Amino acid sequence: MPLASLPNVPSDPDWARSFTGTKDIPYYIDNIDDKIVPEIQKLLVEYSGVSPEDVRQHIYDIRDKAWAIRSYPCTGIGIWLKPNLPKFPIYPRLLEILKHGGSLLDVGCFIGHDLRRLAFDGAPSDRIFAVDIVNHWELGYEMFRDADRFSAHFVEADILHPNQSLEAMKQTLDVITMLSLLHQWDWDGQVFALQEVAALLRPIAGSLAVGYQVGTVGQNLIPASALAKTDCYWHNPETLSKMWDQVGERTGSKWICESEMKTWEEMGWEPKDTEYLGQDARMILWVAKRSE
Repeated sequence: MPLASLPNVPSDPDWARSFTGTKDIPYYIDNIDDKIVPEIQKLLVEYSGVSPEDVRQHIYDIRDKAWAIRSYPCTGIGIWLKPNLPKFPIYPRLLEILKHGGSLLDVGCFIGHDLRRLAFDGAPSDRIFAVDIVNHWELGYEMFRDADRFSAHFVEADILHPNQSLEAMKQTLDVITMLSLLHQWDWDGQVFALQEVAALLRPIAGSLAVGYQVGTVGQNLIPASALAKTDCYWHNPETLSKMWDQVGERTGSKWICESEMKTWEEMGWEPKDTEYLGQDARMILWVAKRSE
């Protein structure tokens, strides 16, 4: 049975709006040159047509514009510059699904950086959908210079309060990705969001949800702080599987969730960039597949 009402969790967290006017916080790093890895350079040069000598300044200009919209840690640290979706072993399968007419929705898409990698790797962009509560989409076109050829469909909407456009997509999608998103909510907020994800996917075995977020090898409930401002729930593989079991019970479906914890080094990130999260923090990558 679905939750009777939406939990008291913010759809657009206060911390994402509170620090846009300052860069004097732990997760804004002035120099992100180490995040300008060969993959993003190749994408910007070969896909976007940015001159190699202009790549660095182009990235810094876009980062400042994105920060002025919302002060996301991924923006301030520069993590979004390192391709993350291709780190999943299932990535070739996602490309195959799209190339054979399937559809993919990215929830919390930001500027659509992971979606551009899909397009660069041969996925037809007209089978790609994107949703975010805040519109960074036009900035994505500025970043990747592809407004004339990137045909993905953007919906400005809230996954916790679906609008008509999002409601119309229910039971139509083959894959949903949620990257650096779930960790901003507590348990109930995450369950509610995943119920909406389950409702958007086709109600058949094989539908996929793919994501990653901050996880932990320590305590799961992270109390509100001066930075986070609200309670958050960080998973380990066991708790994430339990959550998908609960989602299945509430939606009349069954899911097999496989997940893996990774250190910052294994993700290709600098541990010092995320010291503010504490020594127990890790990243957890997961794939949930509907079994019935």
